[in-house]
Amino acid sequence: MDWSSRGESMGASWIVKDEKGKVLEHSRRAFSEVKSVGEAKLQLWLWVLESMKSLRKKKVRFVSSFGDLIEAIEKPTLWPALQYEAGEIKRELQAFEAWELRIGSWSTIRCASFIAQSVRSLGPTQSYVAAGHPRWLDQFYASERSAFGD
Repeated sequence: MDWSSRGESMGASWIVKDEKGKVLEHSRRAFSEVKSVGEAKLQLWLWVLESMKSLRKKKVRFVSSFGDLIEAIEKPTLWPALQYEAGEIKRELQAFEAWELRIGSWSTIRCASFIAQSVRSLGPTQSYVAAGHPRWLDQFYASERSAFGD
C-alpha cells in the first residue's frame, strides 16, 4: 500500500502467483478518507481477503510487509493493541480451506508496492483486476523468471 496522511488517500494492490512464481492476476485500487496507517493496513487486508474469496481461491499464502499484523494474528500476546484488527482478519481467513501468513521482504513485495504507488503518483483512481502482471513491470518479472530458471 501507499498511504498519505495529507490527502487521507491510499493506493493498494495485490498480486497472485502460482507455486512457480508466475503472476496469474494482479489488482489495483484507490481508497479515500483513510485516517491512519492502522486503518489503511486493515482496509488493505480486508480488500485482499475479499478479492481472494471473490476469485474463489481456496488455498492461499499471504505475503505481507506488515509484520506487526501478522504477529498480532499468530502471537496475540505480543500485540494486544492490534487485537481488533487481528480479529477482523482472522474472521475473514476462516473462509479459506488453507492459508498461510508470511512476512515478506521488500524484494518479495516490490512490484505490488510499485503498483500501489502508481495510484497516488500517477493519479489513476480506476480499480481493476487483470490477468498476468502489468507490462510496465516487465523488467522486474523478467529478472524473477531468470532467477527461477524459466
